[in-house]
Amino acid sequence: MEPKKKLIGRLALAAGGLLALALLVLAATALVARAQREGQAQREVQEREQLAERSRKYVGELAQRIDRLPVDPGLVGEVESRYFEEYSAAPMQVWAMGTDGRFLFGVPREGFDKLNAVYDREVAPNLREGVFIDRQTFLRTLADSSEEIGPASFAPPRGEHRSEPDQETGVWDRWRQYGHDPSRSFVVSAPLKSATGTALGSVYLKREIPWHEAGGSPVREGFEAVGGGVAGFTAAFLWLLLPTWVYVDARGRGVRRAWLFAFLAAMSGPLGLIVYLIARPEGLLSLRCPGCDREVDGGAFCPHCGRDLSTAFCGTCRYPLKPDWSYCPACRSEIRPQPSRPEAPAPSAQPAG
Repeated sequence: MEPKKKLIGRLALAAGGLLALALLVLAATALVARAQREGQAQREVQEREQLAERSRKYVGELAQRIDRLPVDPGLVGEVESRYFEEYSAAPMQVWAMGTDGRFLFGVPREGFDKLNAVYDREVAPNLREGVFIDRQTFLRTLADSSEEIGPASFAPPRGEHRSEPDQETGVWDRWRQYGHDPSRSFVVSAPLKSATGTALGSVYLKREIPWHEAGGSPVREGFEAVGGGVAGFTAAFLWLLLPTWVYVDARGRGVRRAWLFAFLAAMSGPLGLIVYLIARPEGLLSLRCPGCDREVDGGAFCPHCGRDLSTAFCGTCRYPLKPDWSYCPACRSEIRPQPSRPEAPAPSAQPAG
């Protein structure tokens, strides 16, 4: 049994080393992936700061050119041209509101026309007294959602009698549904003043932050896949070696139900091994030849005196047997004596010639 246990030990040592190497590879790829994510997050922060700075500069320059109302249509056309230039890189919306809450202009025109119509038709009539959702708040929140809002997105369901609090709740539910994540967009503004310094209103710019998908490195992903596969295979192999070692060791110590301990180790892993190590006999089972009383390995014949050992040990589990036993007490196998070999006839004497 010792050679088998040594072989299992060598296999376990090799598999353990391979598993440790695979885990190191996985840990290294995880660190690389984390560094890549942190680098991408830092680049996104820098890009957002640069984009916000350019937007503030543009809004400030635009506000300086608006010194009277109504706003010059030519200037609105320039804003539309800038909108189409910037849309592919980072979509933006530009609009202006007067000091009295009046809408002055908005780019893109179709989107703001739609939002103003929705506010006048569906939002304002359904707000009970004391609830403050002005047009500017509505536009600020939904300026980048005009394409998603349908013709009756904020209107209460028809055919239902709802109280004023219920109507208010419904409006706010739909408000939250269409409002985009503020972490993915920002709004900058600048005051509008006349040539004499009189306040005319404010101009606003809302811009979406470009979304960058995390790009994976093919080399890192390859190492990650190989490391994961090797780690899974070696872990399964070590798990199978555990009950194998338990079974071989139990057979070598003469445990009657070696397969039961092996099954327990296969099902519960290290817990089953601990149970077996506590319950197993102290010493190994010693097989001795009944003729010369020298230790043998359980073969068919004694290597020392040549005695036939077919009935001295069980042919199934190699448990030592007594001559008068008919069944093995370890595995309950029937003991069948080997047929005796016919003795060769003695050679006849040849007459002297």
